[in-house]
Amino acid sequence: MTEQPPPLDDLLDELGLEVIDASGTPSDPAMSRDVMLDGLRRFDLRTTVAWVDGVGTSLWAYYGLEAMEIPKRIYARMLRANFDYPFVKFAMTDDDRPMLMTELPTSAIDRDELGRGLVRLTVVADRLLEETAHAVADRGVLPDWSDRVSRNAALTDAYRAEVESAMPGWEPPIPKVRRSGILARLLGRAR
Repeated sequence: MTEQPPPLDDLLDELGLEVIDASGTPSDPAMSRDVMLDGLRRFDLRTTVAWVDGVGTSLWAYYGLEAMEIPKRIYARMLRANFDYPFVKFAMTDDDRPMLMTELPTSAIDRDELGRGLVRLTVVADRLLEETAHAVADRGVLPDWSDRVSRNAALTDAYRAEVESAMPGWEPPIPKVRRSGILARLLGRAR
């Protein structure tokens, strides 16, 4: 029996998200839509919303760059997050690219369910930003996103509190103060 696909294009439009890539149509047995999401701390999280007849709807965010060497301790932290955070899982693509995933029951998918699923991905990406920096950016050097404004602030505002209420408590890490090396101090460039 063929399942009726969710109206992904309409739902994403209602959520204020721009589709940046698309594959398949609602009459196909599978379709996907790509959107770019911003959290409060992590930006440019390319996310695919995919529906497959008989399987359901999955959301996966490409968590890091292609062909990155991810240290074992970072990979272990990502796997531990599978237990720490409900409804999300980290996985690796065939080319060893980390993905953050969640699944939604097609029968219950509506604008709010899709919105919560998308925000769930950004919340976890925000929370694990520093701990998984080596999976996010080359050599673990995160971009300076301090002047960025979220492209999907309304989506975040609508669902973040509800999503976080189902997660363990969390506080942002205290920024580390970079210590000057002895050479810098000798040359008078101490902070």
